[in-house]
Amino acid sequence: MTFAKYYFRYIVVVMYRLFCSTIFCLFISTNLLSQEVAISEAINVRNYFSYELIGQIENRILLYRDKGFTKEVDIFNMDMEHTQLSELNFEKRKSDVFNVIGFDSLFQVLYGYMEKDSMVFKLRHYDKLVRLIDSTTLIKVPKRIIKKRITSAISKDKKKILLSTKNSENEFLFYLYDYKRKKIIWNGRILFQKKINEIYLTNTGKIILRESNQSKNNNEIIFHVVTPGENLPLTTKINLGLYFYKDILIDFDDKNEQLIISGNYAEKHDRDVKGIYYIKKKLKNLLNLEVPNLIPYEQRLSAELIQGKRKNRKRILDDLQLKEVLFRNDGGVIFINEITKEYSRRSAYNSAFSNRNSSHSGISRRGWMDFYNEDIIITNVDPQGETEWNKVLYKKQFSQDDDAIFSSFFVMRTPSRLRFIYNDEIKNNSTVSEYLLDPVGQMARNSLMSTEYQNMRLRFKDAIQLSSTSVLIPSERNYDLSLVKITY
Repeated sequence: MTFAKYYFRYIVVVMYRLFCSTIFCLFISTNLLSQEVAISEAINVRNYFSYELIGQIENRILLYRDKGFTKEVDIFNMDMEHTQLSELNFEKRKSDVFNVIGFDSLFQVLYGYMEKDSMVFKLRHYDKLVRLIDSTTLIKVPKRIIKKRITSAISKDKKKILLSTKNSENEFLFYLYDYKRKKIIWNGRILFQKKINEIYLTNTGKIILRESNQSKNNNEIIFHVVTPGENLPLTTKINLGLYFYKDILIDFDDKNEQLIISGNYAEKHDRDVKGIYYIKKKLKNLLNLEVPNLIPYEQRLSAELIQGKRKNRKRILDDLQLKEVLFRNDGGVIFINEITKEYSRRSAYNSAFSNRNSSHSGISRRGWMDFYNEDIIITNVDPQGETEWNKVLYKKQFSQDDDAIFSSFFVMRTPSRLRFIYNDEIKNNSTVSEYLLDPVGQMARNSLMSTEYQNMRLRFKDAIQLSSTSVLIPSERNYDLSLVKITY
């Protein structure tokens, strides 16, 4: 065979392989990027205190808005067209709405108001068109014993709600509502010696309360487990020994009935992060003193994460924050961290000026802040506590004076993969991207949509998942609120 014929055949083979590869990549990309985006018309929320996504009720999508004395619900169809605005009229004009929870075929509103010398707690159910289904009085509490603001905690399955407050003796007052039984199933009072920082409610009605650590040596975590009907809580202390915890996250694996308390640990208080600590146990097996499992970050991973730091700074890893914990069906855990940083641009002069004139100048007492939300670090741990893999999802978000409400990411869970959706940049005209991650750690990055000329700024931290194929995201710009639904 002559050289010319051989070379010609080689070129043909290479071009054929390139053609096949190109067609394959286009096919894969088409499948991965086939999604629909529906955007509602803008609603002005300038004079509203807050809003909340209720979610999908049958074939409608609902939004709750609180204007003080006026409580409203907006109704959208599945194409995100606004079809109705309804006002919620309660017995008293001055009523406090504690929470609004959506279910498959209805949504419920838990609220309260003062009547003579009592605080009345009531519950209402509405259908998808905001038509009242039923109304129930849950309990009346004497006004004189309520000395603190009422707070609420909701279980993951949304079937239980815990209302809590404090009386004049500084005792916690608890009122536990059960959705299935449609009534308050337990009310109790417990005195804790230390301040409580966080309350978590499990699907079974168990209450986990974390104490505030007021000492400088933050190497101990103290929490209490309250079982309804029992007035003596179980107290457990987690001791990290020579290390210090940087953050704390409480969650509960309902499938495996295990409590998990986790976060990042460091060598020098909140600096120089070395890895993840966690305990994962059934509540009945908790001891008075627990020593957590430690998962040190691999040297390769730490070097990869700090390589972008300025050369004149000490090369340590100190900006990680545990954002979410996902539970595997087999009892394993996926820890999701993010690099988050805040820097103040306020000088000593600006600080003094702001404090003296904040009521007139409009300058925040907190000063001017720069927010950085960067790479996502995922650590997959098997049921025995061994790390199966670590992955870094690269992103770089920067914003100023907005409390980073448009930054960070949303995790969409599907049967076969996780989708990490986020804004590429925090500005008016940007793009939305996603990372796809499968169970063995393989990942791909895609560009989903452009916000250019759409008048959108997406708040992914406040998004909710409607189904395994769709997610709903609020978009807010200049007090104009739109809802964006992405369907895969």
